[in-house]
Amino acid sequence: MNTTPLFRSACAIALALSFSTACNPESSPDETGRATTTGQKVADHLGQDFETIANHILPTVVSISTVQKMPNDKVHAPFQEDSQESGGLGSGVIIDAEKGYVLTNNHVITDANEILITLQNETRRYEAEVIGTDPPTDLAILKIKKPPRLKAAVLGDSSRLKVGEWVLAIGSPFGLDSTVTAGIISAKSRAEVGVADFEDFLQTDAAINPGNSGGALVNIQGELIGINTAIATRTMGYMGIGFAIPSDMIKRVMQELIEKGKVTRSQLGVYIERLDESLKKGLKINSEQEGILVSEVIPGTPAAEAGFKKYDVIIAINGQSVTQVQNFRNQVALTPPGKKISIQILRNGTPIALTPLLREASAATQEGPGNDALAERLGFQLEPLNDEIKGQLGLPQDFNGLAVTEIEPLSSAAQQGLQRGDLITEVNQKSVSSWEDVIQALKNVKPGDAVLLNTIRNGQSQIMAFKMPPPQ
Repeated sequence: MNTTPLFRSACAIALALSFSTACNPESSPDETGRATTTGQKVADHLGQDFETIANHILPTVVSISTVQKMPNDKVHAPFQEDSQESGGLGSGVIIDAEKGYVLTNNHVITDANEILITLQNETRRYEAEVIGTDPPTDLAILKIKKPPRLKAAVLGDSSRLKVGEWVLAIGSPFGLDSTVTAGIISAKSRAEVGVADFEDFLQTDAAINPGNSGGALVNIQGELIGINTAIATRTMGYMGIGFAIPSDMIKRVMQELIEKGKVTRSQLGVYIERLDESLKKGLKINSEQEGILVSEVIPGTPAAEAGFKKYDVIIAINGQSVTQVQNFRNQVALTPPGKKISIQILRNGTPIALTPLLREASAATQEGPGNDALAERLGFQLEPLNDEIKGQLGLPQDFNGLAVTEIEPLSSAAQQGLQRGDLITEVNQKSVSSWEDVIQALKNVKPGDAVLLNTIRNGQSQIMAFKMPPPQ
């Protein structure tokens, strides 16, 4: 494979992309006798590299189709006894040729009764079984039953990627298998996308469309550096913004899914939120200081035992600066239980080092997964009701609920009447007293589905409904 630098100078870039002819390139005949410029040679090499990479990775990418049983009340056939079938399409990447393991997105195979895999240049479909799924990262491992001879992709190091680096996306958009598109890494560590609980996406402008989910994102060495997962769109089609789960996150999740069928995550035991300018002023913190704020410490957790307190500002973990809530959560969650981590905080302006011993997370005590992303998607912010707030509002101490502290005027919820100061006691007929409760209540809600809220305003209870917005 040709791994030499594709562009050696700004002049070459201008020539290759036909942006300029001011570099005065020298012409030379090629093997056919025609005159070629330096720019044409660079473009030819680039095309040859893409061709080499595509030929190398295409045999490792598969097309996935699923069959789901639909209940009678969903198919509008009141006299039909048997349920009907609906199909879904997606992509996957072979990661173990000997055992037939395929990596894909969890949402590609959710609720599937049957999973069928088609290899490149084949019409035969092979049955597959689920080895393990991890909805919080939207990853799943499948195993092809009785596979033929396979070729597996090689996982690369996504931490070494740089913004502007060339990548190729391979998958089955709209059922068109073995489709290859090219682009660059547009950004790294995209967190508040609202697709999964644990996010650290690579952003790319390589064309990704419905059906690409679970497909490969590869670097110019032909290494798998991401699994294509989502797009940002207003038309359900390509708009130049796609997101892929990076290989560094994939590696540990994949290993645990293969070995145990599930992923074990660690727990710290704090609620955390972004440290914006208003909070910095209120806490008398330098406006240039980066970090995240501890809004609550859960009793009996590693954080409480290590000495964390409300209003602590977390500024570093294991020597690395902390700037985003989601990235901090990822680092904690993917650290093996039973291991100590080093966290540096600011408390009343004084630096303090804490070394909590992490434990395996339970569903009831994980650090508010995706709070900021979900709040942005819903269009309103919620705050748990502590004893002080309950006293100010004249509520009994055993009252459970959340207060609406901010709301977007144009959000679907606002248009249906939700207001700042409303108290929410139930979401989709489930009692809520924390963001975690809200997330669980909305776990299976799809864009466009109705969300029911039981609210209290001025002592009066009312029920309202709004449509679930799509991920932003």
